[in-house]
Amino acid sequence: MRTVNVLFTGGVDSSFTMMYYSKFPVILQPYYLRDYRMSEPYELRAIHRILKDIRKNPGTKAEVRNLIAPPTYALGLDIEIWLAYQSIVKSTGLGKQYYYIACFAKQAGISDLNISLVHFEGGRGYRAVNNSGGLYQVEDSMGMEFYRLDPDKTEKNLYTIFENVCIPPSFTHTKQEEMEEMKRMGFADSIEKTWFCQRPINGEPCGMCEPCHDAIKMGFEWRFTPEGLSRYEEDLLTPKWKHKLRDLKLTLDAKVYNTKNRCALIMRHMVTTQNPFPAPRKI
Repeated sequence: MRTVNVLFTGGVDSSFTMMYYSKFPVILQPYYLRDYRMSEPYELRAIHRILKDIRKNPGTKAEVRNLIAPPTYALGLDIEIWLAYQSIVKSTGLGKQYYYIACFAKQAGISDLNISLVHFEGGRGYRAVNNSGGLYQVEDSMGMEFYRLDPDKTEKNLYTIFENVCIPPSFTHTKQEEMEEMKRMGFADSIEKTWFCQRPINGEPCGMCEPCHDAIKMGFEWRFTPEGLSRYEEDLLTPKWKHKLRDLKLTLDAKVYNTKNRCALIMRHMVTTQNPFPAPRKI
């Protein structure tokens, strides 16, 4: 039985990918990379709830495995991938998560990790792949569709980042189209269980982070409280220099939060097991 590996974040795009592959007779293995962001508890909750929905859906043909969630700090440094990432980060704007994804796939021996890129011109990952010149579509014997990059037609450093990556059908769908497909597959109730905000306020999307801005631009206003939409409107009117100061403060806050959680976890495991790198968490 074929294994389909999916990077599952609990967002609409990766949820759509999991639901799409669940309709085929495969082993469906979800992964989540833990780096102790402020949004992580919300993402893991979304993943847990959506996995339950997929397993109980009458149209599911896949064997859905438990989530494997290794921490990013346990990944070994890969000089080749790091240099490749540094060479393209300014021209593509790719976030550091792409470096971690490439390292994880390579070090875990996964040559076909599905990462979900929605059809959105504002998406950095989408733009980088779509403009690469090396994108081609694959359709296997079971009818599953996905995309890969051709090493002979893709810039070397970009290919190094995406070498072990597959791009599922979310690439050709807008979020609205994904939601329509999710409803058609019997997952209408799962849409509200997804998560996207990086810096939640009182357990709700903040309206100010980049994913919140993208969600509102793509018609997801209904996922926000009036307070969240108000923060979004105010954020649009904020001068650029104030944005930079605020983003700097939020970045520092996030780093402190991240570091405290990592250190606490490492110390706990050193005291209990003398092993700072715990086994992958399963849900």
